[in-house]
Amino acid sequence: MAAYYQFSDWLQVARVGAVLAGVLVAVLIALTTEAGRAALVFARGANIERQKMVWPARREALQVTGLVVVMVILFGLYLWLLDSLSFYGIYDLVLGLER
Repeated sequence: MAAYYQFSDWLQVARVGAVLAGVLVAVLIALTTEAGRAALVFARGANIERQKMVWPARREALQVTGLVVVMVILFGLYLWLLDSLSFYGIYDLVLGLER
């Protein structure tokens, strides 16, 4: 990254290419370590599991999204009601203060 700014007189494409080449070399070096090989095995396994996923149909996704929106609105109204009742209970009934 320091070389990117050090060689500011180079073309932008050459500087970005140099940074990407450095990142590629770093990744290749990392893959020669035990942790790097373990990460690669994990990534391959995760990709295999991703390919096994069954995505919902458009209609099912829209129905579930609609249900979530409705539940969030209902839960918000429920919390608003509890907040209003507790505000009324504390300020009007317990403390005897007017709003």
